[in-house]
Amino acid sequence: MKKSIVILCTLLLSSCAIIFPKVFQRKPANFSLENLWFNTQLDYHKNARYLLNTTQLSYNAFRSDAYNEQLLNFISKKLGNNTLTRETYKTADGKIIIPFKIEYDLTKENIELLQKTTDLDYVILSKILTPDLINKSKDPQYDSLKYRSGVLAGSVVFFKIFDIKNNNVLIEMSCKSSVYDDEQFNFDTNSYEKDTRISTYKSEDQLIKKSFKRIFSRIE
Repeated sequence: MKKSIVILCTLLLSSCAIIFPKVFQRKPANFSLENLWFNTQLDYHKNARYLLNTTQLSYNAFRSDAYNEQLLNFISKKLGNNTLTRETYKTADGKIIIPFKIEYDLTKENIELLQKTTDLDYVILSKILTPDLINKSKDPQYDSLKYRSGVLAGSVVFFKIFDIKNNNVLIEMSCKSSVYDDEQFNFDTNSYEKDTRISTYKSEDQLIKKSFKRIFSRIE
């Protein structure tokens, strides 16, 4: 009876891997963290005000997405009530102070508006790029992040804290995640032929969340 259950489970997993290859192919994920501009010390002064801007996926800014909650939870835990969002940063009569979209790479106009119309000290920015966007980009800053062939899934998460009043970057980091196809992977043993590593990859969404966590672990 037990042997029949094992065979059935194996068949089900194999079928799922064929139908949903990116979700059920169990591969180990690789992560590469890079300090682009790094100061581990956040400003914990009780009057310091941080604006958490919406995460930008694939160069497009959204009002909300699955990763903003993760960012907000981390930042709020670190900084307490000093954290604001565009939705909560309002005038006394309830009007949103920053109605415009803030790009990850702040424009000169964005910085000047933030300096003149707000009492904010810092703005927290992030974006997520897919392997396809990284590989097609002609921007030389992404050359070191390009993916080799055979990538099943991956992403590059960028995180930046900009000092508005002093007009400079306080912290900027990136984390690249990648999962590659490998003919030496043995689904029967759930490991590679040449070693005993157990695979951990489940979904692209999981990769992005783990990338954020690796960035957070470096910030004090």
